[in-house]
Amino acid sequence: MSQTLTICKCSTSVTKISRFYYSTRQTMNSTLDIQSEVQKVQNWWRSERFKNVKRIHSPMDIVKHRGSLGIEDTKYPSSYQATKLFQLLEENFKKKIPLHTLGVIDPVQMTQLSRCNNIKVAYVSGWACSSTMVGSTNEVSPDFGDYPYDTVPNQVERIFKAQKMHDRKAFLQTIENKEPLVDYMKPIIADADMGHGGLTTVMKLAKLFAEKGAAAIHLEDQLVGGKRCGHLGGAVLVPTSTHLNRLIATRIQWDIMGVENLIIARTDSCNSKLISSSCDPRDHEFIQGVMDVSTPSWTERLAELEQTGVSNSEMSDHEIEWYENNKLVTFDEAVQIQLSSEDYKNYMKSKQQLRVSLKREYLSLREMKQLVQQIVPNEIINFDWDLPRSSEGYYMFKGGMEAAIRRSLVFTPYSDMIWLETKTPNLEQAKDFSQRIHKEYPDTKLVYNLSPSFNWTKQGFNETKLKSFIWDLAKEGFILQLVSLAGLHVDGISFWELSQKFQTEGMSAYVSLVQQKEQQLNCDLLTHQRWSGAEYVDSIMKVVQNGSSSKTLSTAGESFTESQF
Repeated sequence: MSQTLTICKCSTSVTKISRFYYSTRQTMNSTLDIQSEVQKVQNWWRSERFKNVKRIHSPMDIVKHRGSLGIEDTKYPSSYQATKLFQLLEENFKKKIPLHTLGVIDPVQMTQLSRCNNIKVAYVSGWACSSTMVGSTNEVSPDFGDYPYDTVPNQVERIFKAQKMHDRKAFLQTIENKEPLVDYMKPIIADADMGHGGLTTVMKLAKLFAEKGAAAIHLEDQLVGGKRCGHLGGAVLVPTSTHLNRLIATRIQWDIMGVENLIIARTDSCNSKLISSSCDPRDHEFIQGVMDVSTPSWTERLAELEQTGVSNSEMSDHEIEWYENNKLVTFDEAVQIQLSSEDYKNYMKSKQQLRVSLKREYLSLREMKQLVQQIVPNEIINFDWDLPRSSEGYYMFKGGMEAAIRRSLVFTPYSDMIWLETKTPNLEQAKDFSQRIHKEYPDTKLVYNLSPSFNWTKQGFNETKLKSFIWDLAKEGFILQLVSLAGLHVDGISFWELSQKFQTEGMSAYVSLVQQKEQQLNCDLLTHQRWSGAEYVDSIMKVVQNGSSSKTLSTAGESFTESQF
């Protein structure tokens, strides 16, 4: 039977489409009311879930891009997990208590995390995936975001499927043995890096994450190809508008899919020294130039040096020398240096007045130059931000808290949470950031990376402050907190300790460091066959074979060695 498509136009709008088998809720050849579908989307967006979310697209934009398969027919489990995560965030934000967790690198760690009642979410790190498991290429590397874009989604899928397996096992044990039900279905928050490409790639990546089980993802404002771990040097930011479009593209993709997954907007502008373009006026106040506008640019000098065939080390020395001889300044700093203190004071006052009148935080370079001309008509500020550009064409950027706050204020309406990436664990810095964001957007949930890259013992914490740090952060609205690479470090240190001792102490080392600890701590991996779900599979086989499988059960009889425990 062939499908028939009839489009009826009333004025200029499409009102009804008749499509065979549009949805399981529709009868054969029934008529779909497009305006009714638009209203459903509109009502969905008005729900509590999206009360603080801004969109540039309309409900009709979503309906007309969904296709003929009814949204009721495509339910994604990750959306249910996202609802669970949203509710946890709402509750914890009201109480100002943390939703804190540890990064896991495999199903083993996920199951152990799940047995901790006060840890309610799981985290999957791109850094950990890059260094331990890169699916299609198996090329592990530092966190430069240069692995295939399905790497982290595939790891999410691996962990999510394990969650479902262990949940089924636990559910069976609860019914048959009256054991308390372990919540293995912790919502997964995953690292989407910088989106791994243009906007269509960002959308494909968002789709993959929703399909494979991530309740939330975070996207950072770094450049594809210039991506670095937030605690490495050399990271390149993208213009504010570029990252904003990534957030919008992700929301559109998830709206088309009908899911409620959460977007975390992360900024690395606190630590970054480079930006890919000067196209966005919101970035202009932080782009650095030089005041000697007659000097040849660094790239000109670089080309000359390459012609002479200098060595790599000599080239590096010349680069250092160029930047030492040409001080990097923002336009405001150039104004302060080149004008009198009184004129500079008037400039800053006029600048603030203009911001207020324009009802925005930023001024473009053009507007700042015009202000100087108004205050001191005969003065010209020498400033050129093209001269110090890197060999790749990147502009110099003055990263810091002000840049991070400005960017976050732009990203907040289009995201569900804001992530501040910092150099050190600093409560006062976090408070300042929180106050500025919450002054404008009081309901914004903040995210903090409790990074293993920090030397925590050298950051001035005593034992009491170290223990309370997570809870102190939560009071400032940093609800979601994570030790991103906890699983990686625990995996390394525990196996390193065992390996060292096993080489000389043999099984004594294994028993003392592993088996006895598993017994003392009630770790369910002591009986790893049961942990893996062998009893669950036995239970299914009993059903399949109508009870006649007693001789072939894996967890019965003398051959089942875990009966020793």
